[in-house]
Amino acid sequence: MTIAFCCLMMEAILIFSPESSLLGSATRKTKAKFHWIFQVSAITCALGGFSAIFANKWLNGYPHFTSWHGLTGISTIVYICIQALGGVLQFYPHLAFGIKLVDLKKYHATSGTIAFSLAVATLVLGMFSSWFTSVVTGTAWYACAVCPGLLGFIVTRQVMNSILPHKK
Repeated sequence: MTIAFCCLMMEAILIFSPESSLLGSATRKTKAKFHWIFQVSAITCALGGFSAIFANKWLNGYPHFTSWHGLTGISTIVYICIQALGGVLQFYPHLAFGIKLVDLKKYHATSGTIAFSLAVATLVLGMFSSWFTSVVTGTAWYACAVCPGLLGFIVTRQVMNSILPHKK
């Protein structure tokens, strides 16, 4: 699930950045195509990870969604699936309940930032689990905790710079 959010989803969002190293000079249409490919891959990985964790807990008789990490995790999974539907609406704007495409893109970008921030919060909460704190200690734990925050900051900055009006 970390690969889904920290690698695939992160790159899917940053693909629209002018500083993106993957498709810097590509057209917006090409970037949008790669955005949804990365996002579908991220959602597939996230759902696969969720399914594996759910099955493991079910098979071993452990309770589900009893920690903050578990509760924010299921919230994140549900939210990104709804967010993906908002992205699909951009391909079919006539289904968007009268919302203009330009507004739909702003809502999708803003909602995506919230989704990514929720994923970052879930990741950080997972770092407080008994397993993680027993395996990763000291300075390494702090380094692991800072990285998702930096990713969240980078994504938020990029999205805000792209949707907020620029002053000349």
